[in-house]
Amino acid sequence: MGYNGAIMMHDWFNLLRFSACLLFLSIASVYDIKTREVPNSVWLFFAPLGLILTLVSLALDNWKLSLMITCIISVAIIIGLSLALFYLGLFGGADAKALMCLAVSMPVYPSIRFIRPIFGSYSQTPSLLLPLSTFNNAVLIASLLVFVIILKNSMDLARNGMRIFEGLEEERIMIKILAFITGFRVEAHKLRAEKHHYIILEKFDRGENGKIRRHLKVLQHVSSEGEKSIPREINGKIWVTIGLPFLVFITIGFMLAMFVGDIVFWLLNTII
Repeated sequence: MGYNGAIMMHDWFNLLRFSACLLFLSIASVYDIKTREVPNSVWLFFAPLGLILTLVSLALDNWKLSLMITCIISVAIIIGLSLALFYLGLFGGADAKALMCLAVSMPVYPSIRFIRPIFGSYSQTPSLLLPLSTFNNAVLIASLLVFVIILKNSMDLARNGMRIFEGLEEERIMIKILAFITGFRVEAHKLRAEKHHYIILEKFDRGENGKIRRHLKVLQHVSSEGEKSIPREINGKIWVTIGLPFLVFITIGFMLAMFVGDIVFWLLNTII
């Protein structure tokens, strides 16, 4: 096989790696949308297959030392980042596993001559780390939902005024602002009666007089207990946030990283 033939074979092999990653991420996203849980079998297939594909890719590159070191650094960074976000309560277990599997499968941007990102070449992305670019894109896309939440709450505020914080009048203004941009109100009876993926942003305790007191907990580790955490005495609307199927954003972020580039890095590079 000639030199050009070897390059073409490597291109198609890297396309296979991309397709495999996209397939597993898509399967996990479907589970995440439906149940917010992903069977471990998905990761048990994804990780070993991804590792094998990465090793074959390194072999096709003649075990280039600089590339091997970059791959190891990428895997180490993503594992550290994923575990840190998970233990801080900012990441679900499936989200962390997805990023780690992606890091093992495609630790750096692959060489595919017929795929080039819109925002410059892969060499213009930070350290060539594809999983990091995927994470950056996913966080950026998910953060755009803040504007939808603010619009929804602005309409609620226009209709009800400060009554949107009824029962929470003693909360600090900064806590209310954080609730306003991260959560919204849902009827308590809906939370009790319907299966949902909301996360309660309030906690309840009983005072000495037996009256239920309400507090916002936007700066605390939130609970997904749902209706179980709402006392029966509480009626009206409760502050919640949506339990995002973040794997969907990771999947979209992965495709954007391949075909568009690292949008966050590009924005920072453009502004600075």
